[in-house]
Amino acid sequence: MPIDGTDCSQLINDAISNVVANGGGTVIIPWRNTGGNMCVYRVDTQANTDGSAYWGILLQSNVRLQFKPGVKLQALPNDSSKLWERSYIVYGKQVHDVEICNGWFVGERYTHIYSTRKTKTDEWWHGMQLLGVSAMTIRGTQISDCTGDGICVGNIGGVGTSDLVLCDVVSTGNRRQALSITQGDNISVYDSEFSYTSGTAPMDGIDIEPQGSAHVNNLTIDNCIIKGNAGDGIQINARGTNVTNVNITNCLISYNYYGGFVAQSGKVNNIAGIIDTGTVYGNAFYQNGYYGLSLSGSTANYIVGGKHSYSEYSNSFADNDNLYTDIEYPNTKEANTQGYVSGTDMNLSSTAQTVNTIGWNSYFTPADPLSSESHGCHESPFHWPDHDDHGNDNHGHEDHSPHGGGH
Repeated sequence: MPIDGTDCSQLINDAISNVVANGGGTVIIPWRNTGGNMCVYRVDTQANTDGSAYWGILLQSNVRLQFKPGVKLQALPNDSSKLWERSYIVYGKQVHDVEICNGWFVGERYTHIYSTRKTKTDEWWHGMQLLGVSAMTIRGTQISDCTGDGICVGNIGGVGTSDLVLCDVVSTGNRRQALSITQGDNISVYDSEFSYTSGTAPMDGIDIEPQGSAHVNNLTIDNCIIKGNAGDGIQINARGTNVTNVNITNCLISYNYYGGFVAQSGKVNNIAGIIDTGTVYGNAFYQNGYYGLSLSGSTANYIVGGKHSYSEYSNSFADNDNLYTDIEYPNTKEANTQGYVSGTDMNLSSTAQTVNTIGWNSYFTPADPLSSESHGCHESPFHWPDHDDHGNDNHGHEDHSPHGGGH
């Protein structure tokens, strides 16, 4: 591996191809001192192209890509002579039986040269683009500072992603999303963090947003931290598509500028989006700018909270909808309540209240009524600018055309 700061993508791609030629196996990226007792290899995310996108590393089937501890793969500044809408550090399309272990990927958002076309925001410069992959695991991996998403999951050629596991993944400080899921079936995300997304809309921690004829089914998000994002913590946005069986459990969802978990839908070509069947339990929704949890009328058959008082399935809510109010702290007084509680923590339309089950949940407030005066902060914990770092309006959720079904 080169230690002089030149592109390493060809060496890694050649090693992957060699392993595949021998029936599959493991490619190990070694640690070498590149200076300052650190190991930082550089990758040109525009080194390869098929005419529709650029990429650095191309995944192939039956390969484990394993990094020695402390190895960082950092994107080189982009080449302005090859400006294109889409570029990825790692690209996987219709591959199977793939694993990425111990990776550390850093994007080039802070050196990025932006497209001069006013309609483009360069939002599709992702850390990982995974389209139509199956039987894939990413574990022990960190992705940060990407101009687009940390990880984007979708389809290509009508083939969706299936049987994908993200375990012990940290996606942080990216510009558009920490994780986008635009099509998939049987996706498990656990023991991971999705945080501090800001720069260009939607800026969510996790955005579940199928487009066109795509659908998302059987998604589990468990024991994750989703915090400090400039949009929502977790958003489902079904526009003329279906999102079914989403389970959000045992997560800490806090300090997101807008909602903690938001499920909403709309029509495309007069076809209504459907969000059906899911569970939300064992989570902590704390100090999000808007509601901790918000379900639109098109969301049905969700179970939120436990069947019994003070059960482990109860969600905890405290001090949400604090965008324009004081932060109340500490919250030590607990009320464990069954059913919908109108207030700052939960927002359900009248229809959503009848077609979903709201079980037992805990709502925390200051035990001392003066504590919000004594300990309150008079501003929201985060103040994001009205425009992104390329002069684009951040407000609202934008409609983005997919590349083969992916963002």
